[in-house]
Amino acid sequence: MSIRRLRTLVAIAEQGSFGHAATAVSLSQAAVSLQMKSLEDELQMSLFDRSKRPPTLNAKGHALVTRARETLEAYDRMMGTVSEPDTLSGELIIGAMPSTMTGTMPRVLSALRRIYPDLRLHVVPSHAIEQLPQLDRRALDAAIVTRPPHIPQHMEYRPFAEEPLILLAPPDSPTGRPQHLLARYPFIRFDRNQWVGQLVDNWLRAEGIRVNDLMELDTIESISNMVYFNLGVTIIPKPCVPPPNPLPLRHIGLGPSAPKRVIGLMTRRDNPKTRLVDVLLEQLVNLVTTEGETS
Repeated sequence: MSIRRLRTLVAIAEQGSFGHAATAVSLSQAAVSLQMKSLEDELQMSLFDRSKRPPTLNAKGHALVTRARETLEAYDRMMGTVSEPDTLSGELIIGAMPSTMTGTMPRVLSALRRIYPDLRLHVVPSHAIEQLPQLDRRALDAAIVTRPPHIPQHMEYRPFAEEPLILLAPPDSPTGRPQHLLARYPFIRFDRNQWVGQLVDNWLRAEGIRVNDLMELDTIESISNMVYFNLGVTIIPKPCVPPPNPLPLRHIGLGPSAPKRVIGLMTRRDNPKTRLVDVLLEQLVNLVTTEGETS
């Protein structure tokens, strides 16, 4: 019974279908189906109810998933203890916020590939608020997220950077206090369903600032482009690791009352890949520290 087939079986249980599992384990749907047929032939039992579309796990399938998770955790722990530091291997599935995909993640992944060429890294871009359920069902090994309002007891959050909120204005906007620009220009708001959007909204309320909302978007990149084309101003976190080609926008501090977005690495406390997560965190800390020294 191969470890790879067990990983695919667990992925089907977590993702809900052969098709979604195929994406999670980087296989075609046909390959997933073939793996499960081979597993059933090997065990001489049916694991799926194929009268339904898509096929669903039957009672024996669910029972095997429980044992498969235990086996995979034991296997990952074993691999973590026998590998030497300079030959670190294994697979790490990382959730990453869209705002980290242009500056932070490319540089960290490049460093990890250079130092540990046998380490397999998969990145799943998604908003911070969407990553906790994926961590919970073990679809992700670690997630780079804004500090959530509440951290579940079975999760561990390790911060590595702080990003103060700033006002972003068009290149040709006049000089002035942030309050004056917020009163003069339409406001392009960060999605209030996201934790950063809530942080911005709380600051505006605390300062008693009323804005003229133009639109509400869910990525810093799309908001920045709107500001660049002179559609309004916004409030976003100043990135701890800027992209290689930032837009020529005006960055204006909000003063001593400006809150900060805390970014950290979230994992389950029972994560069997602790060593791999520690290596990822080490590279993130090194990157942010180096960027802070050179900025």
